Amino acid sequence: MSIFYKDQRLAHMSKGDAYLWSKFLDKYPNLYGAYEYDVRVGKGVVLPVTAPDWLKKSASDLSKKRIDVVGHGRKHIAVFEVRVNAKANVLGELISYRYLYATTFNPIKPVIPILITDYIDADLLIALRELNFIFYIV
Repeated sequence: MSIFYKDQRLAHMSKGDAYLWSKFLDKYPNLYGAYEYDVRVGKGVVLPVTAPDWLKKSASDLSKKRIDVVGHGRKHIAVFEVRVNAKANVLGELISYRYLYATTFNPIKPVIPILITDYIDADLLIALRELNFIFYIV
């Protein structure tokens, strides 16, 4: 069953993540001009040149990393990680998704990582503050 928020399909998100994202959008409806969902970044798996083209394309598409949400603002691009009960392991995704988005799309505007969650574990909170990463607890 697909999950929708105001006609936007959120099928790639878990029910908990989609709930948090919906709460975030309800609380901050005009923070960004446009959003993209399930944005694929990186190179993915590269099969041998002898593999059939359809298999190479499928392997590449299915193995690329997926950013939950990308927000397009006037001065920057935000890569959102939406996570129920966020712990320290989310840092790797925030850092790598920012890098992968920048290298995949080569945007003119700066790319910033943002965490949307309902709970932040104490160790993660220290790291987020040290790295000056933006986060929202909804």
